Parts: sequence; structure tokens; C-alpha cells
Amino acid sequence: MGLSQKEQVFLALLGASGVSGLMALILLLVEATSVLLPTDIKFGIVFDAGSSHTSLFLYQWPANKENGTGVVSQALACQVEGPGISSYTSNPAQAGESLQGCLEEALVLIPEAQHRKTPTFLGATAGMRLLSRKNSSQARDIFAAVTQVLGRSPVDFWGAELLAGQAEGAFGWITVNYGLGTLVKYSFTGEWIQPPEEMLVGALDMGGASTQITFVPGGPILDKSTQADFRLYGSDYSVYTHSYLCFGRDQMLSRLL
Repeated sequence: MGLSQKEQVFLALLGASGVSGLMALILLLVEATSVLLPTDIKFGIVFDAGSSHTSLFLYQWPANKENGTGVVSQALACQVEGPGISSYTSNPAQAGESLQGCLEEALVLIPEAQHRKTPTFLGATAGMRLLSRKNSSQARDIFAAVTQVLGRSPVDFWGAELLAGQAEGAFGWITVNYGLGTLVKYSFTGEWIQPPEEMLVGALDMGGASTQITFVPGGPILDKSTQADFRLYGSDYSVYTHSYLCFGRDQMLSRLL
């Protein structure tokens, strides 16, 4: 799966559970955009809209980049009250309104002069993928409501998108390896270094409605639809990634109980 520039930007704004697969989106965002703001610290906001709940993550990074990619840290994690946005089929407007509380918390931590220059993105995963299959009209209404709320907020709103399962898996892999320091780490000599490729790990991400598995294979990837390619910290990566829709925790429990 070759990622377009837009998908790479989104890849750098989302993460897997814990740090957020959307951190991967931020990493690619920092790589894909030029840094024009006068201050040394930049910010980015990601809404990770999962099947069971939505979380907001606020990231920050220095203006200077390491081998073309930003070194990102998490400044805030905020769980949105209520269920995932796919649950608001009877009241789509509430899906958008539910995001405002966490967004207000994030804006308090960002200098006001940078509010409208802070890229903000919502990535929806398997819950909305399932809804889109069952009732595409309801899914469109929810995305429209979310877009209306975030679009009128004092941020640089980049959009609300439905992420493909392969993209979600790739984001999770980047996030796990970034968190473990296997993509880049700070050495005792005060320099950023890249560990050997053998240290990279695979990622198995079980969400509420789907499960993703992603890793660097030992040989060529024969099915190109399961391949994701991207560049981070001056190195190119090609991973195998596959998403199993309806094999997340909640979907499995609903079939067993």
C-alpha cells in the first residue's frame, strides 16, 4: 500500500492505544509541512475516534527537525465524554458537540497566538468503517457534524477522515516503535541516533471493532495491498499490515455473549 502525501500527513497526526496511533500522523505531518511559525515549539491536535470512545491528543515538537522528521512529545491526553462517534446515529450533532470539552482543554495549553496555526485532525477507525458499510448516509451525517464543530474552532482544521484499516495498522506500528525508541533515540552523547533495524518490533493492535497486525517482513511483500511505505528520520520503511474488521474486542464479545 503506497501512501499518498495526504495519507502520509494523516499518518503522522494518529497512534495505537496508549500513546495514540495518531502520533504517527503527527510524525509525518512534521515531515510533510514546512515550519514557518516564529516560535521554537509547534503544536498539533489529533482526535482518535475509535469505536468505543474518542480521545484527543495534543503533541508538541521543536521547530528544528531530525533528518526531516520532528521529535514529538505528548502534552495532553483527554478522553472525550460519551461513546464513540459512530454511536450518535440518532443525533449526529451531538457527535460534534462532544468534542468541544477536550478541545478547550488543549487550547489552554497552546499560546493563543498559535491557535489558528495549530493543525488539527480527526481520524475515525473501525467503528465508523462498520457504520459506513451499514449506513453510509448516517456516517456522512456524523462526519458533517464533526466537521462543522471543528471547522468553526480557532484551529487550523485539516479535516475529519475515515482511516483505512491498513493505514490504522501502519500508524500503530510507527507509534509503538517510536515509543520504544527503535526509530530514533537520544544518546548519552547528546545526539539523536537511529538504532539498528533489527530492533524494530511488530505491532498487534486490538481495538473495539477491528484488529491490526503490522511488521517488517523478512522477504518481499507479494500482496501490494498489504504494503505500507513511508520515510521517517531519513530512513525508508516498508511494512506488511493487515486489518481484520469485526475482530476487535467489542465485536468478538457481541458474538460470544
